[in-house]
Amino acid sequence: MPIYEFKCPNGTITEKFVKIGTKEIKCPKCHQKAKKILSRCIFELKGGGWYSDGYSSRKTGGEQDA
Repeated sequence: MPIYEFKCPNGTITEKFVKIGTKEIKCPKCHQKAKKILSRCIFELKGGGWYSDGYSSRKTGGEQDA
């Protein structure tokens, strides 16, 4: 089960660990319906390893690293 963000009509944003199909929850502050919102992705590739190890789309089949 992933963590999603929900926003109520009063503007309270809540993170909740719920099933994938969950579209709304009850806000813990005002007890109104809070709808699922689209939040920023925190996935980030850092460093040069993943790129220089052969995952580049520019690399052709005949090239080899020395």
